Amino acid sequence: MDKKNILLVEAEILIRHPLAEYLRDCGYRVVEAIDAGEARLVLDKADIEIDVVLLDVSDPAGKGFALASWLRDNLPQVDVLRGGTLGGVVDQATGLCQQQPDLPRPYDHKLVEERIRRLLAERAQRLQPGAKSRRIA
Repeated sequence: MDKKNILLVEAEILIRHPLAEYLRDCGYRVVEAIDAGEARLVLDKADIEIDVVLLDVSDPAGKGFALASWLRDNLPQVDVLRGGTLGGVVDQATGLCQQQPDLPRPYDHKLVEERIRRLLAERAQRLQPGAKSRRIA
């Protein structure tokens, strides 16, 4: 199995770095971004194909929802996991991301990795010849 690329968008270094290291230890390539603007720079690079974006929709700059919307419209093949600390704000992201339960901060590293693994397995199933494609909300 080839390594999958995860884009972790999280402003808080004390949350981002430990989670990124954990995911690397699980065998993923992890690219870190501090906010939606930096994430867009990563996503626009032609040499990096991102498989899953873990996005803090409650980012301090307020651009988390804009990035989720942009991903839905421009990179529908990229799976998005939403996270954050503001329950109501995270609930509003349901229309922009997969219908997964929220990932509240601080993140449970094992839970995050489990959700990523599940998303990647669902994608592999969708991409099999003859499989019905799933529409991303």
